Amino acid sequence: MKHKLEKLRLCVLRKSAKMFNLYQHMKANNEGKEQKEPETTGHDRFYQERPRSSYRKKKRRGACRRAQSAAELNPESIAAANKRNAFRIRSVSTDREESEEENSERAPLVAQKIDSLAKLLFNKSIIGTGSGKSSPLEPPASPRAGDRSMESSAALAICTEYLSQSPRYDLLSALGSIGCRLNKHWFAIHDNSIKTDRLLTLMPLTSKCPIEQGERSKTLIMELFRALHHPYIYPVLDLELCNGHALTVLPFNARGSLKDLIYKSTWNEEYARKYGSTGTGLPAWQVARFGRQMLEGLLFLKEKGFPPFRHLHSGNVVVQNGVARICGLENTLIGAQPRCPIALAAQLEHVEALSLGQLMFEMCAGTEIDLSLLPDLLPNYPNVVEIIEQIFGPRTPTLHELLLCELFRKIDLREMKGSCLPNFSQRLSRSCLSLLGEVARRTPGSPRPRTPPRRSVPASPATPTHRRRHFPTDQDFTEEWQW
Repeated sequence: MKHKLEKLRLCVLRKSAKMFNLYQHMKANNEGKEQKEPETTGHDRFYQERPRSSYRKKKRRGACRRAQSAAELNPESIAAANKRNAFRIRSVSTDREESEEENSERAPLVAQKIDSLAKLLFNKSIIGTGSGKSSPLEPPASPRAGDRSMESSAALAICTEYLSQSPRYDLLSALGSIGCRLNKHWFAIHDNSIKTDRLLTLMPLTSKCPIEQGERSKTLIMELFRALHHPYIYPVLDLELCNGHALTVLPFNARGSLKDLIYKSTWNEEYARKYGSTGTGLPAWQVARFGRQMLEGLLFLKEKGFPPFRHLHSGNVVVQNGVARICGLENTLIGAQPRCPIALAAQLEHVEALSLGQLMFEMCAGTEIDLSLLPDLLPNYPNVVEIIEQIFGPRTPTLHELLLCELFRKIDLREMKGSCLPNFSQRLSRSCLSLLGEVARRTPGSPRPRTPPRRSVPASPATPTHRRRHFPTDQDFTEEWQW
């Protein structure tokens, strides 16, 4: 009896020990899960993707179903299945036959349309070739329009010849008369070296052009334009004299000029069409900023020894990323006639200040200059009107005097700051300065030295006048500008 009780006690102890060990093991597993939870929950506390494996495990497979007999099938579903089967097994030849039948039915109509279109184009080509016959529905072309088309054809031929000699550029399209000069032609070209679009202008040379065609002149011109890099000067990429014309390559700007901004027009429209109505005045702060930027550009040209710029108007100012940049420098080098009446009548030392005043008036009023409208601009542009009255007063101020005005002094020129800007103090060689001196000497209105006539000694050939140097005397002229 005692032996059985001892045996029972040992069995109970073993079971209790086993249960205790199981309890300890389960407790250890729960503690381990609690410690690992922050590491396995993921980075997004608000969105957790459900694992696909658990979904597949829980998905129950459908029970096997026996095949239905023909009596149990729905007649409508059988008819629909037969139609689908007939559509799938249809041969490709049937589709081809149907398409050929449709094409044969449409062929006479298409052929008739092509014949009528060809006849129309052929008749127009006969009329355009000048056969002496005119259409009764169209008015006869004017001689001026015919001359214009001949000039455009000649300009296109010159442009094509120039581009054929340079593998860098390809012709995209010929543009219309987007400028104010009737003898100036515009083309859109593509620069293959940097994969971007450019603008090419072509204008005939006059007898007053001070630059002779040649490789030496081209080298000096490119040296000059490389030295005229400035945030407020629009760069000239290339200028070449070819067949009595000046070809200029400029960067392409989709925003257009300052005139396009004033008149809210598109840059590639016809000049007479986009500037026919009155424009809209710019805000006062923008007028002041653009005026200061153009003033800085004119002062930079003056410091470089560039002749007085007589071609400053709203069409020769490009707006790029909110910055006004002066363009049209090539017009001064080739001796082109200014388009503004003020530039033709003003003295050479005052032409830049007067052109700037005219341009500021146009930015405020949205129209050409009319000093009688200044009282109307006074409420919105008091400081600008004060400067315009000072410019067109009895004494025209210089550019440096305009720079000291309160309107321009408080303008922050952020484009002139930063270490990434190029060096604006690039010096010009003697040959380049002599070229600029020759251009300035041939500019109408420039002062010329007066020498007493000599009867006994023949007159010596004309030499460029002595001009002020804008560089120190110990300058090394052998340095070359690096791209």
